[in-house]
Amino acid sequence: MQESYRGRYKKFNLKRLCALLMENAAMMDRAASMEDALNGLAFKMAALAGVDSCVILQQEIDNRFKAVAKHAVADGFDRVVLGGDAAEAFKKKMPTLAEARDLGLPDTEANRHTRFLCMPLLSHRKPISLAVLFSAGKRPEFTADTLEILAITAMQGAHAIDEFYYKEELKKRSDELRRLYEIQRRITQSIDFEKATESIVENAPYITKLKYCMIYLLDPAQRNIVSVKAPHEVEKKFGKLTFRLDELVASRIAMDERRPLFIEDALTYPNISQRIVRMLGFKSAIVLPLIARERVLGVMWLYSTDKKVKFDEDDRRSAMALSDQAAIVIDNARIFKELEESYEKLKDLDKMKMDFFTLISHELRNPLAVIRGFTELLYEGTLGPLNDKQKEKLQRIMENVDKMADMVGKMSEVSIVETKRYPLERMPISLSDMVAGLVSEMGFLFKNKHITLKVDVPQSLPLVEVDREKIEQVLLNLLNNALKYTPEGGEVSVSARDQVSEILVSVHDTGIGIPRKDLDKIFSGFYHAGYKLSYEYKGPGLGLAVSRRIVESHGGRIWAESEEGKGSTFYFTIPKSLITKK
Repeated sequence: MQESYRGRYKKFNLKRLCALLMENAAMMDRAASMEDALNGLAFKMAALAGVDSCVILQQEIDNRFKAVAKHAVADGFDRVVLGGDAAEAFKKKMPTLAEARDLGLPDTEANRHTRFLCMPLLSHRKPISLAVLFSAGKRPEFTADTLEILAITAMQGAHAIDEFYYKEELKKRSDELRRLYEIQRRITQSIDFEKATESIVENAPYITKLKYCMIYLLDPAQRNIVSVKAPHEVEKKFGKLTFRLDELVASRIAMDERRPLFIEDALTYPNISQRIVRMLGFKSAIVLPLIARERVLGVMWLYSTDKKVKFDEDDRRSAMALSDQAAIVIDNARIFKELEESYEKLKDLDKMKMDFFTLISHELRNPLAVIRGFTELLYEGTLGPLNDKQKEKLQRIMENVDKMADMVGKMSEVSIVETKRYPLERMPISLSDMVAGLVSEMGFLFKNKHITLKVDVPQSLPLVEVDREKIEQVLLNLLNNALKYTPEGGEVSVSARDQVSEILVSVHDTGIGIPRKDLDKIFSGFYHAGYKLSYEYKGPGLGLAVSRRIVESHGGRIWAESEEGKGSTFYFTIPKSLITKK
């Protein structure tokens, strides 16, 4: 076999070498797996060397190697310990002839009469495998040409092996990223704290080598951590677990130093509680701090109970990515839970406020009417003659009683609308006519304060179906506010525009304005942040709250745009009626 090989390649040239390389490359490309490629390489190298057998060894640790491909090899090469010339061949990256003892093979008759060619497979000048070529019981010689062709073939095989590794690694990373994305998608779909933590615990093992996951939240005041989610079997056996931080060295380090700990052997790791190791059966573990918005929320334990795990860089990267994602989800879920609880409290407070409005408006209405009635009797002299000074005081009393009655009326309005007991008597009306009537009634008030009042409400606007009295109340509230908060010499304008599905009404003034930060609050009731330049502007602050509820009950919206010291514009919308103006 060797002679025929030599006869074929004795005077090989560049053309033949290229053909050989292309043939090898095609063989490698056709391989469906790494195993097929390596077995094909072993067959090809044996044929080129003119020997019967070839085994390809891959390094495990130090001089320990395992067989990853064989061609016509009997038992005995599954795992070997290299020594002597065989070890030198791999170390020095040079083809070397070796004896059986160099490969750790038993001292049999056949092995004593066998010479082995050890050919390292080099990729980027680094040995990644070792091909061992031989014919049992024979001691062949290998020419320089043969060694050169084998070296080139081995190098080509090494590059093919590298390419398979790269492909497998790329596929692994792609699958891992796809799995991580899917898990994160499922995790982040829920902002419910219970569901979010449950999803993390269930899915964490799919992106790590560890089977179990437990999430603990930190209680800084008590100096301990409390489990909020654990595997079902752990919760069934132990319930909610609480551990003192003084006992948890590893968890304390992870949280204090804000770094993960990768524990490959929990039984011998110095900074871990052996009581917990025994209780939960740790073999290997990862301790991950949960950090969101620069705040340590707690810690996550990933652990195995069946075997020890050696962590590589991918494991570390995946675990830390999971930790970051879990912390954000837990933090968001907890914030949402707190917001929900706060919202419920606000609803309760709002109901209490409405109940208070109802009670106060009911209890004050009759006493105010009695005070007003008796004051009128006194003022008119029915109960005896009065001097001018006494009449002046009684006039002041009646004015203030009227103010209180107006406030009580507005409180009653707010209460009625908020509790949805707010009947509307809709009818088709013309906004232009309504505004003209209001301006006619209020015109003298603006003249007395030397404020210019402008109106731009076209007669061509379509009719709207509204409760006339209540929409008039909205406009009166807005005009009164504009009058109250605009200094002498200012200007107020009322306008309306026809839009696609609604009428937009606006009231603009050149008054004191409202700070931008307060614009969202002025419709809540009892709010004066934008009107604190003078005590003359003080009032109950309910007009805008009532207006908002009236507009919203009609299916419209109300808002304001303003800048402190530069005036304000209040807008509200009314859905257009199907009735058109004739």
